[in-house]
Amino acid sequence: MRVHIISDMEGVAGIVRWEQTTGGHVLYEEGRRLYTEEINAAVRGARAAGATEVVVMDCHGAGGPWSFNSLIPDLLAPECEYVVQQHWTEYTGFLEEGCDAALLVGMHARAGTRDGAETVGV
Repeated sequence: MRVHIISDMEGVAGIVRWEQTTGGHVLYEEGRRLYTEEINAAVRGARAAGATEVVVMDCHGAGGPWSFNSLIPDLLAPECEYVVQQHWTEYTGFLEEGCDAALLVGMHARAGTRDGAETVGV
């Protein structure tokens, strides 16, 4: 079973400030760790459900030279592959080849927030 995980920092558990999602801020490194670990949880879940191939695509644009490469490769679960892109939706080959499931991590989930002025996600 082939699974594609598409991820974005906004909506990840523990990310509650824009500084955690924007490259160059001190809190960005904390955000990257939280983000990578949430991706790892999705990888473990996909594998537990029978996935034989898991590919992660980091879609978080953190600004400047950090754009679209916010996960921490050295902390990423070894049971998956990941793709690095330089521009939004640069990598679609895996989906175009067909996959059995696509999981979304983060992806701007804002459930439960009133105005989003201070919070990034829930």
